[in-house]
Amino acid sequence: MKKMIQARFKKQFIFTGIASAFLLAACGSAEATDEEATANPDAETIIVGTGNAYQPFVYLDENEDLQGYDIEVLRAVDEKLDQYDFEYESMDFKNILTSLSADKVQLAAHNYAYNDERGAKYLYGEEAYNNYAHHIAADESTGQVYQSLDDLKGKKVFASPASEVANILETYNAENDDAIEIVYSEANGELLVSGLQNGTADAAILTKFDVDKYNEQFDINLQASDEALKTAGIYYVFQQGDEELQTAVDGAIKELREEGTLSDLSIEILGADYTE
Repeated sequence: MKKMIQARFKKQFIFTGIASAFLLAACGSAEATDEEATANPDAETIIVGTGNAYQPFVYLDENEDLQGYDIEVLRAVDEKLDQYDFEYESMDFKNILTSLSADKVQLAAHNYAYNDERGAKYLYGEEAYNNYAHHIAADESTGQVYQSLDDLKGKKVFASPASEVANILETYNAENDDAIEIVYSEANGELLVSGLQNGTADAAILTKFDVDKYNEQFDINLQASDEALKTAGIYYVFQQGDEELQTAVDGAIKELREEGTLSDLSIEILGADYTE
């Protein structure tokens, strides 16, 4: 910084420049000292496993920076937990929970609703940071509107492997002789919409948020069922036995809800309050 000041100012101001640089350096040192004083040098690093292509919940922006509602909530949580330092690792959705099992990450964040299969393997948080309702969605141009799973008998329906949607359909099929043909696919956004239009699948199970988003984004008219198939809380997921981290994160989420921060983030990023 001293060299920059010397190059910028004329010789007669060298003394002033040096003095200013000294003062700025002193101020910077003071600020750094303050930050160091408030930081916990013994904070435990927590690796958060998350996705990279589920906008606006978790995705990489044009600069390859991790963004999204799930991430912003965790950043607010991290600010409240002096004992932890969160770092983020984005990956394909299918690899997140396997990485949690292998202790490559200690916390999973990707809009996880509870299901029994996952609940047997992992520890779910108890404080939901988001809620959503699943609806059956189909392209209006097909002339079909589906109101229940029974309406989907003999139909092809999109589902991401190991997702909550897959669990809903698989549970129904187990009780109804595999009446629905599940089209397992990671397709979302344009690929999902085009698949509904070209017959790859007859329907998808989406949140109302996603239906509204796709209709606006792609200028189409997906029709959602009048009633939700299932309303689910969304939680962060931890390794079995890690109640210490779970309790800390749950406590921070509860504070964020009480302060109104959770609601504010939902409105800012998702366009409405989905936290209640």
